Amino acid sequence: EGTLSGLYDVDNTLQLMVFHWVFIPWLQEELNTYQGCVNLARKHHDCNKVLPHGRLELIHMSPKDFGALDFKVTVDPAAIQQVRNIYIKPDHLVFNLIPGPLNVFLCECCNKLGCPVVNRSSVWTVYCQLYAVIQCYAKTPPILASINTEMEDDELTLLDGLQDLPFLKSEIHYYMGNVGGGLGLSKYFIVLQAPCILLVGSSY
Repeated sequence: EGTLSGLYDVDNTLQLMVFHWVFIPWLQEELNTYQGCVNLARKHHDCNKVLPHGRLELIHMSPKDFGALDFKVTVDPAAIQQVRNIYIKPDHLVFNLIPGPLNVFLCECCNKLGCPVVNRSSVWTVYCQLYAVIQCYAKTPPILASINTEMEDDELTLLDGLQDLPFLKSEIHYYMGNVGGGLGLSKYFIVLQAPCILLVGSSY
């Protein structure tokens, strides 16, 4: 709707950030509501299927009460937390809806609008109003200029015991992989092509 009417341009960085800030939380809330409605509603009885009948959430929590077997694979929450502590950096930029300085700025602008309610009928109106307010502030360009700096990817370090893939480059192509010890396919190889024709070629 917004793209067709010219309200939203994916190539406009500011519009993209405002769109994310307004739409993603609203869509997540809508999905959560839909999930709750589906999981807490009793399904229509289907005489062609032998399935437990009742509310899905209750069947999931206590399948024995509905004459069903429990096939859930339970994982110790402590184990999940341990994996998170090892591999996840909580303050990494990937966990931010939008860059930090712009998020604070949008919160200020939203407060100026009186924190309007976002729903199906008002989401595009809120987006347009917020975008219009932002354009009136002189500090918007410096904040946008800082986005690229903040969003630079961190250098990833290899896990213990691993090494970088070999890099092979020729005049016509390059290969990054681990086939043939990083050299790719051998110089001569055989390909079987239907109907049973053997082709001999060179990878170089």
